Amino acid sequence: MKIKFIVPSWHYYIDPMKHQPYWEMYYATYVKNSGYDVSIFDMRKFDTKIDLKNRMEQIDEVDFYFYWIFKSGDAGEIYSIFEFLKKKYPNSTHAAGGTHVDMCQEDTKKHMDSIVVGSGENSFVKIIKDKKNDQLKDKYFEDYKNLQFRDTLYPDRILLPKEDIVNNKLFSQYGDYPATLVYFSRGCIFKCAYCTYNVPRLLQTKSPKNINAEINYLKDNYNIKGLLLKDEVAISPNKKVSQEIFDTIGQHNLVWRGQTISIATYDQLKLAKDSGCLELAVGVETVDNTVMKIIDKSWQNEKIIRD
Repeated sequence: MKIKFIVPSWHYYIDPMKHQPYWEMYYATYVKNSGYDVSIFDMRKFDTKIDLKNRMEQIDEVDFYFYWIFKSGDAGEIYSIFEFLKKKYPNSTHAAGGTHVDMCQEDTKKHMDSIVVGSGENSFVKIIKDKKNDQLKDKYFEDYKNLQFRDTLYPDRILLPKEDIVNNKLFSQYGDYPATLVYFSRGCIFKCAYCTYNVPRLLQTKSPKNINAEINYLKDNYNIKGLLLKDEVAISPNKKVSQEIFDTIGQHNLVWRGQTISIATYDQLKLAKDSGCLELAVGVETVDNTVMKIIDKSWQNEKIIRD
């Protein structure tokens, strides 16, 4: 059995190669660790002048094509890839998961042999086994609550070339720092109505032990000096948890940047700075209390924002 995860072109970015396809690597690692021959095809790596069809022509035949549709902006392209590959390789099996799939299940079912709803650590492997036994289902579901992010694997970056893992662009405004992208948590406890990134609607954080292990892996293999924390909430509302993370990062003499919410305290911000934080993007969205109520963000108010 051969499996290939497809990374879309990320056509909406000025520089699609600046960030890394973390979730494709993450789920491919689980498939790989289950003993399967897995690879990643990266649609970003083609000259922008090359049209989508020519890019798709470069994808070789495998038994399974998997996709993680994190943004709805990628859905149309991935559906086109499915249609093309299914016609070219009719015996292939295609499955997709991700935030877009969670939110648009019936639409995605029209374009895939199976969909993955919720976490995908076990579901992609189940798809392979079920197809082999002629028991393929059209939907695979695993509740994020049943699979804690705390002790999960970190992505095996060997699935992509080194130059696609580390670059000096992420901190170019601060200096020459070889850096890469990580997630030390996933999800968000808040339920802001406009947001699709609060999936799961709970905050799962890596253990300090596993954060330390991943940083050591990145330092030993890629000589990284900086980390982009892509966590939806880089400063946990739980002060004990945030301190554990900052203490762990701070041991490594790295710089980092991330995004967070407006309820981070002064003490948390100071701990973040002391651990190497150079920049935080803060999601305020609005300072109008009425609008905050409408968008289910009434946990935020003008006083919190100002403080």
